[in-house]
Amino acid sequence: MPILLDPKASPVDFVLHPTDLSEASERAFHHALAIAIRRSAQFTLLHAMGRRATDNWPSFPSVRSKLAEWRAAGTTADLEQRIRRTSISKLEVPTPDPVVASLDYLERNKVDLIVLATEGRSGLARLVRPPRAEELSRRSGTFTLFIPSDGRLFVDARTGDVTLRRILLPVDAATDPAPAMLRAVQAAALMEDPSIEITLLHVTDDESPAPEPPQLPFCQWHVLKRRGDVVREILAAADDTRADAIYMASGWHEGRRPMGKGGITEQVLQRAPCPVAIVPVPGG
Repeated sequence: MPILLDPKASPVDFVLHPTDLSEASERAFHHALAIAIRRSAQFTLLHAMGRRATDNWPSFPSVRSKLAEWRAAGTTADLEQRIRRTSISKLEVPTPDPVVASLDYLERNKVDLIVLATEGRSGLARLVRPPRAEELSRRSGTFTLFIPSDGRLFVDARTGDVTLRRILLPVDAATDPAPAMLRAVQAAALMEDPSIEITLLHVTDDESPAPEPPQLPFCQWHVLKRRGDVVREILAAADDTRADAIYMASGWHEGRRPMGKGGITEQVLQRAPCPVAIVPVPGG
């Protein structure tokens, strides 16, 4: 029986982007801003500045200039209406640890999506060191998108155009795939032409079947089965399918992790050739 999904469930109305004001964070900012604009969401930029009072406002990514650049490109339909429906704020907090600052903000504010850089000159680089990346997503119970410092991106910084056409979604027999499948399906709403290809990757040495995908008019599903090392096969499949993003459930069965190398999700985050979305799974 196919999994039933409602693409309108679990909307993204509140987007948080913690920034260390680095070039790597600016790449993540472009993705966060494009998503917020296209979802008409409330968007907050958060900077953990430490205890020393400084004037960092000029260093914050310039929302106005970036939106002016995207207006001039003319690639986003109804951009002005979307901008008017989007609330944008900047916040500095006197906390040196960006993970602590993010969790404190999340305790006091509703957030549907966190967008992070996976490498920066300081601060945020610690988010992808064992086991902090998954810790933030799991402790907050929040959908989290990690943008690499290099590799493929799905937001054009010059135009704001979104090309999230191909998603790789690894599935694990011990983890409910529905939350990650729902978030992958919702990615279609970010594009002017809402059509998307989702590849379900099942890495297993047995004959257990992959989940049967739902039938939706704007989604094309593929099922790929492979044997071998889970992390290696996920990364290889991301390259083979030219995935624009990898969507993973945070509740992956981590009992198979190689000694001393961290968990499956953590290793994929560190080595992925494209953005990685971690989708919390209840009980994961």
